[in-house]
Amino acid sequence: MATSRPNRREVAALATRDEILRAARRLFAEEGYAATSIQRIAAEAGVSVQTIYSSVGSKAALVLALNDLIDEEAGLREVGAALEAETRPERMIALGVRLTRQLNERCGDLVRVLVSTAPSEPDVAATYEEGLRRHRRGVTALSRRLAELDALAPGTTSEQAAAAFAIMTSPASWLQLIGDGWTFDEAEEWMAASLSSLLLRGRRRRR
Repeated sequence: MATSRPNRREVAALATRDEILRAARRLFAEEGYAATSIQRIAAEAGVSVQTIYSSVGSKAALVLALNDLIDEEAGLREVGAALEAETRPERMIALGVRLTRQLNERCGDLVRVLVSTAPSEPDVAATYEEGLRRHRRGVTALSRRLAELDALAPGTTSEQAAAAFAIMTSPASWLQLIGDGWTFDEAEEWMAASLSSLLLRGRRRRR
């Protein structure tokens, strides 16, 4: 069934919403969540305050919607498509790690704000938790595919694989490694190699 193309008004509304979110993303990363007002976002985006409320919603809705923008900046669609087409277990793990690398490399400024602000701001905590849920959903799907390919090491369930993958590639892990002086290339290579060695059949190191 064919779908109708969006009309000019709908295209303009989507463009306005995108500009509002990108303005909020810049300000939250540069000035922090608490210090950024709706009025400041409106001025940055070149729209009225009422336009923000009608296009996106409250400040809480704005920060929650940033998860979609983060996914876009991370290249989720492109890497996700490559991952869905891949059947080689080691390459699947490498692509999963690459996606988390791109998210933290391209959006690390915002991720740091979310991580540091979440304990004191319930709205930010909800956004951060949603990001973690998306991460866990992705690694769960990847781990199930590895299990279906009979690629997981003996005794390793898809749930265990998902938990290990989620922990090792979490925002906290990336922040720790990069903060300790690792390059993104080094961290990505280590994560991919470590997860392959830990999770894949025939790759687990002997004790």
